[in-house]
Amino acid sequence: MTCCDPVKNSAAAFSEFRRASLADQAAEALREFIRQGVWSEVLPGQHELARRLSISRPTVRAALARLAEDGYIKIAKGCRTRLCAEGQVNVSSAPPTVCLIVPSPRESQWFGAHPLLMEMRAQFAVQGIGWEEVFDRTLAGRQPEARLAGIVNGRRHVCWLLIGTSVAIQRWFQQAKVPTLVLGSCHQGVELPSVDVNYYAIGWHAAGCIAKNGHERIALVLPHQPLAGDLACLKGLDEYIQQQKKPVTVVKVAAGPNQNGLLANLERLLKKPEPPTAILCIHVAHVLMVLVYLLRMGLRVPEDISLLCRETQASLDLGLPEVTRYRSPVIKQAHHAVRIAQSLLAGHQVTTVPNLIMPAFLPGETLALRRPQSVTAAPPRAEPALTRTPL
Repeated sequence: MTCCDPVKNSAAAFSEFRRASLADQAAEALREFIRQGVWSEVLPGQHELARRLSISRPTVRAALARLAEDGYIKIAKGCRTRLCAEGQVNVSSAPPTVCLIVPSPRESQWFGAHPLLMEMRAQFAVQGIGWEEVFDRTLAGRQPEARLAGIVNGRRHVCWLLIGTSVAIQRWFQQAKVPTLVLGSCHQGVELPSVDVNYYAIGWHAAGCIAKNGHERIALVLPHQPLAGDLACLKGLDEYIQQQKKPVTVVKVAAGPNQNGLLANLERLLKKPEPPTAILCIHVAHVLMVLVYLLRMGLRVPEDISLLCRETQASLDLGLPEVTRYRSPVIKQAHHAVRIAQSLLAGHQVTTVPNLIMPAFLPGETLALRRPQSVTAAPPRAEPALTRTPL
C-alpha cells in the first residue's frame, strides 16, 4: 500500500502551478474571454490587450502565439487578429435568455404592473426563452458605462431589453454590438432595433383634437427627465400646430422630481392673464394629480378646462370624469417585441427602423369646446361636485 503524503502532493501541485509562465496564464485568460463571447470577430490590438491584462507586449505576443497554435485565432501580418470559427463560443449550447435593464429600483411604481412586460414575459415563457431582470438605480447616472460592462460582459446567448433608458445607456449598447432591443424609442443618433407606440402620431392627433375644439393655449406637462418617446410626442404636437393658420400657444410645464413642483408650476401658469384652456399630460400619475388639483381649485373639467393624457392605466378606466386618453395595443406590441428578440437571439440581422404601433384613442369626458371667457380659478370648494356626462 502506498502512502499518500499531503504535504508532498501540495508542494508538487504548487510547483506545477509556478511552472505556468505568465504567457500561459495570459493565454488561458484570453481563451476564457473568447469562450464567454467577449469578442465576436476580432481581438483588440496588442497595446490594448497588454493594458487590460497588465502585462508587456512581448508576453501578449507569446500568448497569442499559443492561441494560434490551438486554433482559436488567425494571425496575419498587418491585419487584425481574427477569431477562428472553431474558437468562437457555440451560443446554441447556452439557453436563450432575455434580460431586462431597468435604470431604477425594483420598487418603482410604474414597473409593478407594467402590462407590456407582463405580456412579453408570458410570451417568452411559451417560446422557452428565459427571463431575467436587472434593476439598478446607478444606471440613471451620467456615466453608466462601467456598470453596464460589468453586467453584460461574460453573458452569452442573451438579448438585452432596454426600457426607460437614457441616451448614454442606448449608445453604450449600440457600441457594444450585443443583441439589444429597445422597448421604447431610440434617442437621436442611436440606431438599435426598437418597438414602441407611435408617440409622434399621438402628439399630432392630440394637437388636432385640442385645436378643433377651439383651444388656442395648451399646457404640456412633461416628466422631469423626458425620454425619447416623450420628445417624439412633443415633436408631433409642435409640427401640427406649426401648420395651422390660427396661432396656438404651447407652454411646457416641467413636472419636477416630486408632486409639489408640478402643482407649484401649474398654479403659477393658471394665474397668468391668459391661462391655458387645455392640458396634455404625458404620464398617468401626472394627469391624476392635475385632475384632483383642478377640481380642488373649483374648476370644472371639461367645462372650464380640458384635460388629456398620452397614455392610460386601469386606474383611469374607473375615474370620474373619464379622462380623454390613448391606449396602447399591448398584445400586438408584445408580439412584435418577442419576434424581434427571437431573431436577435438566432443571430439574424434586424432592421433598426423603428417598429411603431398605432394606439387607440379613447374620447373620454375631459375634452370639450373652449368657452369664450378665460379660465379663472374659483375659491376652493370643500367637496367639489363630480358629474359624469353621458356618452
